[in-house]
Amino acid sequence: MKQKLSQSEIVVFFPKNLRFITEYTFSESQSRTIKITLVSILSLFLLTFIVVQVIVIWDNVRQQEVLKQQRIQLENEVIYWKGIATKYQGYRDVYYRIAALQYKLGNVAESQKYVKRALDLDPNFPEGHVLGMHVGL
Repeated sequence: MKQKLSQSEIVVFFPKNLRFITEYTFSESQSRTIKITLVSILSLFLLTFIVVQVIVIWDNVRQQEVLKQQRIQLENEVIYWKGIATKYQGYRDVYYRIAALQYKLGNVAESQKYVKRALDLDPNFPEGHVLGMHVGL
């Protein structure tokens, strides 16, 4: 009743264990859509970056204008106080004020000169000593 099967027949009855797994590939339309999406995202990112940089540059230019106006105001104040110093010589506060303004403008050598004058007039001038420490006296 039982028949003996040959090896070639046995192979036919049993499934193979090895299976071929197909790789997923994109169709041409899917590939085009993916490319368009990636380019769009990259373009949007770059556009956003450019807009942010324009805003930063605009803000820096605005701040530069404000600083220029403040510098002009400080320079005009120095001119005013120098006029007072030539008119009323011997007032330590005038020289101290000029020294402080020069320090704000970044003119350390000029500031040192006027702090020395103020301290020559009043060696016990505490604000003069503090400013003198800042300007390197």
